[in-house]
This record gives sequence, structure tokens and C-alpha cells, in this order.
Amino acid sequence: MKNGISKKIIAGVMLSIFVSTNILSYAFAKEDYDFINNYGTQKPAIRGGSNKDEVLKLKADISITKSREPISLSLRNSDVTQVLRMFADKAGLNIIFEEGVGGNVTMDLVDVPLNSAFDLVLEVTGLNYTIDDKTLIISKAGSASNIAKQEMTVIPIKYVDATAIATFLNKNIYGMKKPGMSGTEIAVTNPSTNELLIFGSKNDVSIARKVVEKFDKKPQITSFKVNHTTPSEMANMICNLLLPTTGATGGGAINGTTGGAAGIMTGAAADSGSGSGSGLTLGGATVACSLNTTVEAGELSSLPIQALAVSYYTELGEISILGGSQTQLDMIKEFVELNDKKQPQAYLELSIIELSETGSKTLDNAWQIWSKFFSANFANGTTSTNGNHPTFLSGSSYPVYSDEGDGSIDHYVNKYRGPFVLTYTIRYILENRKGRTVANPRILITNGKTSTIDLTSDYVKSVTSQVVQGSLNSTVAREYEVADDNGIKIEITPFISPDGYVTMDIKPEYSTIKEQIYTYVETEEGQEPVQDLAATLLQRRNLDLKSVRIKDGETLVIGGMIREEDTKQVNKVPILGDIPYIGSLFRSSNTTKAKEEMVIMITPRIIVDNDEVKNNETTL
Repeated sequence: MKNGISKKIIAGVMLSIFVSTNILSYAFAKEDYDFINNYGTQKPAIRGGSNKDEVLKLKADISITKSREPISLSLRNSDVTQVLRMFADKAGLNIIFEEGVGGNVTMDLVDVPLNSAFDLVLEVTGLNYTIDDKTLIISKAGSASNIAKQEMTVIPIKYVDATAIATFLNKNIYGMKKPGMSGTEIAVTNPSTNELLIFGSKNDVSIARKVVEKFDKKPQITSFKVNHTTPSEMANMICNLLLPTTGATGGGAINGTTGGAAGIMTGAAADSGSGSGSGLTLGGATVACSLNTTVEAGELSSLPIQALAVSYYTELGEISILGGSQTQLDMIKEFVELNDKKQPQAYLELSIIELSETGSKTLDNAWQIWSKFFSANFANGTTSTNGNHPTFLSGSSYPVYSDEGDGSIDHYVNKYRGPFVLTYTIRYILENRKGRTVANPRILITNGKTSTIDLTSDYVKSVTSQVVQGSLNSTVAREYEVADDNGIKIEITPFISPDGYVTMDIKPEYSTIKEQIYTYVETEEGQEPVQDLAATLLQRRNLDLKSVRIKDGETLVIGGMIREEDTKQVNKVPILGDIPYIGSLFRSSNTTKAKEEMVIMITPRIIVDNDEVKNNETTL
């Protein structure tokens, strides 16, 4: 018997231990599960920011009684005025209804605090309330009438624009017609002191203070030093790549930006100097982009305050970020550190050689006949009588008067009286000319930057003349149009790769004067016309080479830019010049050849810094 009792006692103890162990295990397991469920599944916190949602309650604190005693209600299509009288009785308040208050309400509430039940009735019936001297005043939500005493509360705003806070309150809070708060726009500002003025109840002021406390914060200004890229390039990269919704403006004066599309601040490029007109700018900032986009969602609207602005200081070598969250600043900092790298450079040796060669061959056959009755000249295919011995004159001599018009005689002409003479003259000339022009510029090129070598000269492109009539005589006023593209101009855009190659876009332009056209401008009657240059025609030889790859130290030769010109002119005596064999004695010829060629030789040499050499060293 005793053994049986002992066994039962032992079994009971073991059962108790088993139950206790399982209960504790379940408790610890539930605690672990709750911990994992609450924390383990949450995303890691973003650097510099909080991963918790921040809730700002935008609702009046309904308080018609201090009692927390719950009530239960069961209403079926009940008159709302009677229901509200019941609440006033429970709270120990008088009650007044404004004109237009009415309606029915149906609800079932169990163990709800009186203040909460009162709030629910006002919500579903579209009513509002104020309390004045223990009197509950009920009005329609959004009603312009206001029986309750009103006060003006002045709230100072330190950092942001008070107008932005007032607009936000009127649009998103007071305009929502919440019970216990004004249903009309009651927030204005004092622009001279940047103060917020609230014409409303204590609940209205309380909500306004919450909003001011949340948004009236000193904007953070962060500067980043840029060492290797230009501040303007870095700022525009941040705007276009990191903050693409802002859009880069191309540089707007920080003290003169204007509103752009979608709330993005844009502006024309300008210097933010002192305005003294001296042209000296010290530390002037230029806005690259500014994010100020607002969102409209039904009756809700974003707070119209500055979100983030990127500007740069060219003289200081800095970019400045105004506003933005800590996470955005960390992201910009990483972007600057990643992209502010030394740009590879190369030393470029150029040899520009211009070769020219001209030659001509002239063969002239000239025949002359002199007689008493006939004198002629057959030279270069033309015939003419001698000026001193014209055949149509007879007698001894005739005077030739001067062109000056003063009556003086230059010389006399008379008839040839000598014997018959036939002369033959031959002229054979060879002419050769060679030229060589060499330019050897040495330049430093930077990765991705366009460099220009300009070896052009100025020339008169055209001349415009105008006759100006004076009191005594007239003069000719000339206006010269000067151009500057005669010669050689080369644009080079390199990409210097780490493997020792330089890839370049090369654009050589070579222009020479081909022809000049002249015209005559009429002047006053009796005066000779004025000869002016009407136009200068150029001959161009241009190339546009893309992605030409050259190894460090090797030479690229660009040739083949050749211009050749051959001309041949033949003058002959009619009939006699066409006779085979013999006709060559009555023909004259002039042959001209011209050849021009430009050769460009390019040799890049990559510049390696000492720091890069140390980094590339291998320790064995």
C-alpha cells in the first residue's frame, strides 16, 4: 500500500516538473518570438537617420469633462441635439446651438470615455464645438460664425518662412474641419518679424505649436572640398546623377534665382559679386540646382519650404549643400569621395608641316613687222600697231597730250619711215619654287577636356564703301569685315586609359585663300570708280577623326591633305599657229603646276604621378 502511495507521489511530482518545464519553455519561446517579430525582421537603420515612423497627432484634444468614467450608448436615428444635451448634462456644462445645427445619429458604444464618445458624435454629424464660460457652443463644421471668444496668439518662427507654415496649417489642418478646431483659415503672418499669428482657440494654437516645433529647424549647411575636379562639374554631376529630380540649371546666381518648372529653382548664369561694377568677385556662389518640389494630394499639400540646394564656389574650390537629410548628405559625401579623382594628363608633341611646291614653264614666240605701209606685232597671240609709229598717220609728227589735263605734251607720234624689218623673238623660261612651313606646339592635355591649337591669321573678308558728301568735297568711308580662320586649327579631345593608351578625337581644319573678288563702287560724276574687295574665297581641307587610339610614346601621322592645281594656257597666231610642225613657231604656251600638302604628327606621352608609381609597385 505504501509502495503504491509512494509511486503516486513520485508520478505527481514528475508531472508537475514536466508541466512547469513546458510552461517556462513556452514563455521563453514566446518571448524570443516576440523579440524576433518586433526587432529581427526590421530593416537596418539608415546612417544618420531613424528607421522609426514619427507620428504627429493633428487632432484637437477633446475635453468637456475631466472624468474618465466610461459610458455606453445605443442610439437609433436619434436627434443629435438631444444627444449633445445629454453630453452637456454629463459634463456639467450649458449648451447653445448655432443656427443650422441638426441631424440624426445612430451608434452603439460600449464602455467609451465621455470625451471620446462626444468626439465621435461630432465627427459623424459634421459638427464642431467651442467652450466659453462653462457653456458648450455647437456649430456646423467650417462655419464662419464664431461666438466663442477668440484670441490672437503670436508664435515666433526662427529659421523657415512663416508664410510656409501658415499655408501648411490652413491647407492641411484648419481646412479639414476637425472637431475642436477652427474650420476656417485662421493662420496669418507678420512678415516684418517672421511671426506666425493664430486667430483661434487653445486647441488651434496647440496644433500650430506642434507643427512649428517639428518643421522650424535650422537648415544644415555642409561644405565639401573639391580637389581634382572643378566645383561646377562636381555640383552638376550631383544634380544630374545623384539628384536627377532636381535638374541642373547650368549655374544660377545664388542671390538671383527665379522659380522654374515643377518648383525647381533655376536661373541664368551670373556672378554674385558686390555689384560695384568693378568685375571683381570674391567667393561668389552659383546655384547648380535646387529641389523645392511640392505634392498635391486631394485637399492635402506639402510644406512649401526649401528642401535641398546645391551650389558651388569656383574661387574657393568648394561645393555647398543647403538642407537635406543626414542620409542625403552621407550619400553626397560618398559620391564626392568616389568621383573627385585626379584626371590623367598627357604631354602632347605636335609637328605640323606644310609643304608647297610650284612650277611654271613659259614659251613665247613673238613676230614683229616694220614697214612704211604696215607695222604689226604677233606676240602671245595678239596683234597691234606700234604706239609711236601708227600706220594710219601721215605727215611728220603729232603731239600726245598729258593725262593730267593741264595742256602739257607727253610725247609725239609719227609714221615709221625706216626700211622693211621682220624680227622673231623666242622666250623660254622654267620656274620652280618649294616651301616648307613647320610648327611644333607642345601642349598638356587633360582627360576628357578639349584642347585647341589655333595657328590661324586674320584677313580682310570684304570691304564696304560709302560715299560721304561733305561741305567742300566728298570722301569715301570704308568698313572692313575681318575674318580669322585663315590657317591651321586643331581640336583634340583625349581619353587617357590606365593601360598606356590615349584615345583621341582629332579635328584638324586647314584653310587657305583661294581667290579674292573685287568690285567697283560708283562715286561722284567725273571721278573714277573706287575698287573694293567684295569677297574672299577660302579653300578648306578639314578632317574629323573619331576615337584614334595611340600608344604612349608612339607617333600618329596624318597626311594626304593634298591640293594640286595644273593650268595650261596656249596663245597662237590664227591659221599659222595650227599648221603642223611649223605652227609651233607661231604659238606661245604657259604651264603652271601648284601642289600643297599638310602633314600632322602627334606623339602623346602620359604623365605619371609619383603617388601612382608608388601604388603600382609590387613588393616581392
